[in-house]
Amino acid sequence: MMNYIVTGASSGIGFELSRLLCHEYGNEIRVIGVGRSKERLEKLEKEFTRCFKYIVADLSSLQGIDNVVKEVRNRLDRVDVLINNAGFGLYKQIIDHSDEELITMTLTNFVAPLILTKKLLNLMRKGSIVVMVITAGIHVLMKNLPIYGATKIALHYATEALRYELERYGIHLLAVYPGAVKSEFHSRAGRDIKRGIEVVNVAKAVVKAIKKKKKRLYIPNYLSIARLFGPYLPALY
Repeated sequence: MMNYIVTGASSGIGFELSRLLCHEYGNEIRVIGVGRSKERLEKLEKEFTRCFKYIVADLSSLQGIDNVVKEVRNRLDRVDVLINNAGFGLYKQIIDHSDEELITMTLTNFVAPLILTKKLLNLMRKGSIVVMVITAGIHVLMKNLPIYGATKIALHYATEALRYELERYGIHLLAVYPGAVKSEFHSRAGRDIKRGIEVVNVAKAVVKAIKKKKKRLYIPNYLSIARLFGPYLPALY
């Protein structure tokens, strides 16, 4: 049985990824979802009793990140797929962010994926997969989500370097770059958007890319052309 870890599993992409994985491969895999909302995680566990288990944790603190590492080590003897999906943003100018917001966003979006990968590496064997959910927004200038964009472009940079490091262990890395997604991300960040990709379609694309062991995934695919220009183009949101 393969073991999957999905961070940010209590909402958005992480929630749909957990549901889709358990729905399609429930008899073959075990999914441990990491999130802040116990109520939503319990909902998934009740729906997929044999497949889904959870860890309630806040990845915006080093203590929260360390708690996840300890829980995973206590429960599993190996990790086959680690999906670093948790993240948040705020529709604020840089100078309007509080000190705490700057720190917690950096920890959640940039630091947590790297620490989790590093500290769970000894549970991964040859053929394991690490997934980094970044954003296609790194290729444009997100003036309305500047710190979110900055933390994600930092993760993008580290991901490209990490790819070579993991190759020595026979571990595959998939970088995911979604466009604007119809999820709670934007309303929580302070603004509602009416357009975007359906979150279930993002989840389906990610699962398919994991199966094919793709190196990079843009959703939709045409957004990959932004790699030629950014991050100088103005964002539409």
